[in-house]
Amino acid sequence: MRAAATRRPTGDDWREQVEAVCIAGDLTGVRRLRIRDWQYLGDSGPDFGGWGLGPSSPELLCGVLSTCLTHTYLIGAATMDIAVDRVQVRVSAANNDAAFLGIATADPPLPFAITAHIDVAAPDASPEELARLHRYAGENCPLTRLLRTPNPVTIVTS
Repeated sequence: MRAAATRRPTGDDWREQVEAVCIAGDLTGVRRLRIRDWQYLGDSGPDFGGWGLGPSSPELLCGVLSTCLTHTYLIGAATMDIAVDRVQVRVSAANNDAAFLGIATADPPLPFAITAHIDVAAPDASPEELARLHRYAGENCPLTRLLRTPNPVTIVTS
């Protein structure tokens, strides 16, 4: 990472466009998500019109947040020279899709009470180093920041 920072020393050197494409093109309603050369399936359970063939969108959100937090911990550990044997991030959220069906609920119509459970195995790290690492990840994880900060989403129709 340090060598890459030397090769690409300005913020503009790091700007990139990322993209994901999702298509539901058959009667199953399964969502085929393509990101570069990878494909994932998204689906809902039978009570919400799906077949249970893949994770739901709220579950995918928890998964994406967990991967980003895990990566941010690894980046922080590397930049702080903290030897880490293992990082586990389990993200959970409450979700209630009743409003989609016209059913009244006091719950918001989006995943809520999002909680990240962190387990870092760094046997040689001091409590102060671990506290610094936790602070770093909490403040710098891009997707955690995205969820905490209003950010417009532009929808373009064709």
